[in-house]
Amino acid sequence: MSTLFKSIFDSRRPRARRVASAAVAGLVGWAMGHSAAVHAVILASDNAANTAYSGGAWANGSNGGTGFSQWFQGPTGSGVNQAATWGFTTATASTVFGTYATPNIDTNGVSWSMGAYNGTSSDPAGPGAYRDLNTSLQVGQTLQLSMATGYMSNPGQEGFQIQNFNSTTGYGTPLFQIAAAGSGSYYVFSYGGYTSPTTGFADSQLTGIASAHTGVTTPNNGNGITVAFTLESPTSFNLTITPLADPSAAETFTNLTLTNLPVNQLFLYNDNLGLAAQYAYFNNLEVTATPEPAPAAMVLGGVAMLALMRRRKFGAKAALSGRDKIQGT
Repeated sequence: MSTLFKSIFDSRRPRARRVASAAVAGLVGWAMGHSAAVHAVILASDNAANTAYSGGAWANGSNGGTGFSQWFQGPTGSGVNQAATWGFTTATASTVFGTYATPNIDTNGVSWSMGAYNGTSSDPAGPGAYRDLNTSLQVGQTLQLSMATGYMSNPGQEGFQIQNFNSTTGYGTPLFQIAAAGSGSYYVFSYGGYTSPTTGFADSQLTGIASAHTGVTTPNNGNGITVAFTLESPTSFNLTITPLADPSAAETFTNLTLTNLPVNQLFLYNDNLGLAAQYAYFNNLEVTATPEPAPAAMVLGGVAMLALMRRRKFGAKAALSGRDKIQGT
C-alpha cells in the first residue's frame, strides 16, 4: 500500500477513508477482472488423434473436432497431374527425417499426413485439403495451426493458405500463405492481395526460422512450427510463428495487410514431386478468442474487497469493546 493510501486510511475523517476504500476496491476489482481474461477461449478445435481419423482414416468427408466443416480432398489447380497418386492419412510427424524429433506437432503420436507421388517437374502431383470454418473469423480471434515439412526439391512447396471462400462462385481467394519451398532454406509467408495463380501475392516476407527440409543439422529438424494468424481489424492481421524446437526464437509480425473479408476457409497443400520422404504434416487446428476484462468480475471483485474491509472494521470495534469489558471487571 502506498504512503498516500496509508495516510488516508489512518485518517480520522470517515469520508476520506470511504473514498480510499472505494479506490482500492476498484483497483482490486479491475485486477481480478483483468487476470480472468488472460486465458483464451477455444471456439473451434481439431487434431489428428480425434476418433474421426481412427486407424489413419483422414479421408474426403472426414469431420473431427468442433467448429469446422468436413474436409474436402483431391488434386488442385491448373497444371496439376490429375492422374498422379496422392495420399491422405494420419501418421507421426516426428520421424520425417528418419530420426525421432521431440518436441513435435503430433497429438498422441499422429498428425495429418499428405503425400504426393508420381509427379514430374512439368506435370506435378498437387494434393490439397480444404476445410471451412463454421463461423467466419472475427476481429480479435486467432486461427492457429501446426505444420512440419519433409525433404523437398525445387520447385516443390508445402504449406497452407487462409482463404475467403465464396459459396456462390465456389472459389476461395487466398488471403495469406506460409510455405517451405525446395528453392529456399527458410519459411516464407505471403499476403497483401492475391492477383492470379501466375503472379501470386502482392507481398512476401522471409522468416528467420529454418524450414525443416534444409537437413538434419538445422534446429527445426522435424520439430515443426506453430502459426498463429490473429485478425486485428477488417484490413489487418498479426502473425506469430513459433518453432517447436526453440520457442524463444518465435517471430511476431504486426499490422500486415488483409485485402478481403470474410476469413472462412483453410487450405493445406503439398505441391511436390512426390518422393515418400516429401510428406507434409499438419495438426492442432484451433480458433481462439481472448475476451476483454469482464465487467461482472470487476464489480464482484470490488464488492468483495469492500465487504472484507467492512468486516475488518466491525471486527476491530468488537475487539475494542471486549477489551474494555475485561478491563472493567
